[in-house]
Amino acid sequence: MAIPKPTSPVESEIFDLFKENDPSGAYINGLKEYVGKIFVPSKRNLEKFSRRVDELRLKVENKSQLKVLDSLAAWYGLAEPHMVPESVLNAYFGYMIKEGIVDGHMKALTRNGIRAMQAGTMEAAGRNWPTGLRLLTLIRCDGLQEIIRTIKKETQDKQLKESLDDLSEVTRKFASIFRVKGFKNQGFDEVYKIIKKQGADLGRKGIYGQALQRLWDYSETPGELEAKGLKYLDRELPKFQRVTAKLAKKHGVPARAEEVSKVIKAKRAVKVNEIIPYLADLRKRVVKVANKRIVKVNPRYDARVMETPSYLTAIFPSGGAFFFDTFTDKPQQVFICTTDPRRDPSTAPGELLNLLVHEEYGHCVHASNSSFGYGAKPSLVDMLWSPLGGAISEGISFQREVEFQDVMEKLQTRKGLNADEKSLVNFYEKHGGFDNIVEEYEFYTWMWRIVRFLRIVGDARINSGKQGLVEFIEWASKKTGLSKSMVYHQLFPAHQGNGPGYASTYAIVGESIREIQNRAVRNGKKLLDFNTYACSMGFPARTIFEDRLRAFASN
Repeated sequence: MAIPKPTSPVESEIFDLFKENDPSGAYINGLKEYVGKIFVPSKRNLEKFSRRVDELRLKVENKSQLKVLDSLAAWYGLAEPHMVPESVLNAYFGYMIKEGIVDGHMKALTRNGIRAMQAGTMEAAGRNWPTGLRLLTLIRCDGLQEIIRTIKKETQDKQLKESLDDLSEVTRKFASIFRVKGFKNQGFDEVYKIIKKQGADLGRKGIYGQALQRLWDYSETPGELEAKGLKYLDRELPKFQRVTAKLAKKHGVPARAEEVSKVIKAKRAVKVNEIIPYLADLRKRVVKVANKRIVKVNPRYDARVMETPSYLTAIFPSGGAFFFDTFTDKPQQVFICTTDPRRDPSTAPGELLNLLVHEEYGHCVHASNSSFGYGAKPSLVDMLWSPLGGAISEGISFQREVEFQDVMEKLQTRKGLNADEKSLVNFYEKHGGFDNIVEEYEFYTWMWRIVRFLRIVGDARINSGKQGLVEFIEWASKKTGLSKSMVYHQLFPAHQGNGPGYASTYAIVGESIREIQNRAVRNGKKLLDFNTYACSMGFPARTIFEDRLRAFASN
């Protein structure tokens, strides 16, 4: 195993709980005995899980173990309907990334997927679900139906095809509970008309404050969270506006972010069918620069890039990262890039670089370095994926973007560059000119910073019931100049589906890392060493992660 073995009976029991309640994840990450299994969210199974968590809480040996248990318990305690089809969808996607379509494995997975959807239907029926949760659920049901169709086209196994038909029918029945008039999952304009009439309430007002603490290990209250988001937004919006105005003048367009992005894409967009080869070529150069300037990448790093499958584009409007075989000696990572024009795809070279830096040299390197214990020695519990881990990884990736902005500015001087840095500069000289890319990378990096700060504000307001989704979208668009479509896609369908508080994790944890990192550098620590340590620590709770970083910064 690449990850450490249990060091105590309690740690072993927590690992067993983790595997039993995410068996599809256990298989995808290398534990063969869990092939074909999916957690079935029946009332009985959820109560059994809750009892087991309570038993283990009495045995815990440290805060890290306790916080993982609390986070997992809070996640299952949400019991939101979209979690059911998403768990089945993610299982199929993980299997297909890991091994393609293995008929025997897919048949077992489909049988258990049917059981999961049937259990979800029993639990969801007869309840008055708010519109926001119904939309999140329908989006994921559509994604599951699409992946079912994809597998049916690829397999010749008659029995598997029949089982997939049964799963499709069960999914239709589940989706029928959540009907929203006019919804066909055709993009922003359709959804916006719906939510203007019906709203998009998520029904989380009563649980939001507790969810922040238990799911993500926030110390902030909802009000404090919103205040931080507004502070960050007001601090950095003027720079974004200056960068936008500069590029707008250069290209002769109005000084609005959407207009600037549009003209950049018109002049320099990478063709949709060329994006993946383009990224494959680019990343060979970027990794060498990142390895020497920002974060040490372990020599066994093994990531690949692929286009986001159509059945995942509504959940990943720009891109994402996946990890698998983590529990083996050959952990792997995948960076997906969305090209679907119905979503919010990146096509400009500067924006694609921003996405690459975030997903690969944030998420993927974080997962790989941690799996091999490259710059730190995480415990087994530190390596267990929970909502806590998502928060840490997003924070690291968010900070990585602005670190690479500093690198681009240094490369722009053309002074003292090594061969790898010259290779990256020369690549961009052939793809729009390096100086242009530096300007555009800065524009997109600050645009995404503004998006992440908006996510904090929107997450706090919408989940606490302070502001509706439509009202927030209109406020955010007016304040920042970002399009309503972008604000919607970057706050709602993916991020709210990952739970109350998730949308805030990027900026909240990222800004905390930035503050500690600055202290470390002032204390004489090398940026490369600090980042390598942070990026190799696994996925502990936020407070534990930050305490360890502070200790590293001070020693």
